[in-house]
Order: sequence, then structure tokens, then C-alpha cells
Amino acid sequence: MARQLLKWLNRVLNLVVILTILAAIAYSLYSIWDNNSIYAAALSLTARIRQEKPSGDKPSFDDLRKINPDVCAWITMDGTNIDNPIVQGEDNEEYLNKDVYGKYSLAGTIFLDTRCSRDFQDFDEVIYGHHMDQHAMFGDLDLYLKKAFFDKHTTGTLLIPGKKIPVSVLSVMVVKDTDSWVFDPVAADEDPSGFLQYLETGARYVHADTLAQVREDPASWHILTLSTCSSDQEDDRTVVFAAYQIPS
Repeated sequence: MARQLLKWLNRVLNLVVILTILAAIAYSLYSIWDNNSIYAAALSLTARIRQEKPSGDKPSFDDLRKINPDVCAWITMDGTNIDNPIVQGEDNEEYLNKDVYGKYSLAGTIFLDTRCSRDFQDFDEVIYGHHMDQHAMFGDLDLYLKKAFFDKHTTGTLLIPGKKIPVSVLSVMVVKDTDSWVFDPVAADEDPSGFLQYLETGARYVHADTLAQVREDPASWHILTLSTCSSDQEDDRTVVFAAYQIPS
């Protein structure tokens, strides 16, 4: 009797183990499918919205603003897949999980800090985007952490209504999400010289010639601060800084 009970318990245990393994496999397959679905949706949306990218030396944002009046700019970084509209919401949480069409999306939308001027006239304009694989959103900011890439890819373009603005990469760094110099645009606006010094001393890499030009006449220059989550630590952020002058 005891032997039969033991056999029965062993069979139950084996069945539990098998079911647990099958459940783990099923969950892993679902996670892979769900993750791929998120990226597929993000890439599909990116391809769709790029059909509306403004063109010409005096780009019009009329069509984009019919889609979403919160669209205020378009950012392109050469050599990367960063080629996206920029929105500015009511607060800095609105577009974390909302796409440019106003629908729920884990990929969110690249957005401008609400403390910054949507006409990009402030000294420091802070822009956020999710860190995603497959070159989606701001995932390619990590590329600038490679010295060879940083040295070679130094340009980009900022489009705002009526203006096509060249941008030049200044520096790249990895910082904590509490870094006040990086994530408080008011501090940079109030002390441009201190901010530029921080960009140099805290940088992983820096383009000294470009930084020197900005230092000569900071009143005529503006900084794009492009931030995304880092792949290193949860509270780390990869940040690329680029400089631009708004043509008259």
C-alpha cells in the first residue's frame, strides 16, 4: 500500500514538473511574441508617420498638426534611424505611452520637456525618447558611446515650422536620472557657461572644436539634449548633446 502511494505521488510530482516546464515555455514564447509585436508596431508607425515628414528649406507642419497639434519639430540624426517628429504634451508623462496619433503605445513618442520653448529658442532644449532595440525611437543614441561612431557621425537636422536647422554633435555621456545639469533646462538657460563646462568635463567623448565655437558666442547658439534610458543601470541615462543656430 505504501509503495503504491509512493508511486502515485511520484507520478503527480512528475506531472507537476512537466506542467511547470510547459507553462514556462508558453510564457517565454508569449513574451517573445509580445515583445516582437511591440517593436513591429513601433516600426510600422514610424514608417507611416515618416510619410508626413516636412520637406524643403521652409518646412510646413500643417499636415502633421492636422494629425496632432502637439507636434512642434522633427529630429534627424545622420547615420542613425532617429528620424522622428517631436511633440510637447501637457506634462512630461503624457507621451511616455502614447503615439503621435494619440493612441496607446508602449513605444511612446519622442517629446520635448514641458519647461522648454516649443519654438526651440531656449538655450537648452531637452528631448526624451524610449530606449528600444531594432533601432526604434531613441535606441540608436547608444551608438554614440562607440568612439569610432561618435567621431564619424557628427551631424543632424532639426526641422521647426519654416526652418531647416543643421545640428552638430557636441558630446555624449551617461548620467543618473537625477542629474540637475542635464535634466533641468532652466539651470542651463541661466548659466550657459557652467553648462558647457559640464558638457566637457562630464563627457564620455566631446568634439572640442564645435564646443569652442559655442563657447565663443553662447548667445547665438542653442543645445539639443537628447536623452534615453541606458542599457547599463536602471537609473542611468544615455545623453547626446548637439548644438544649433537658428537661421534668420
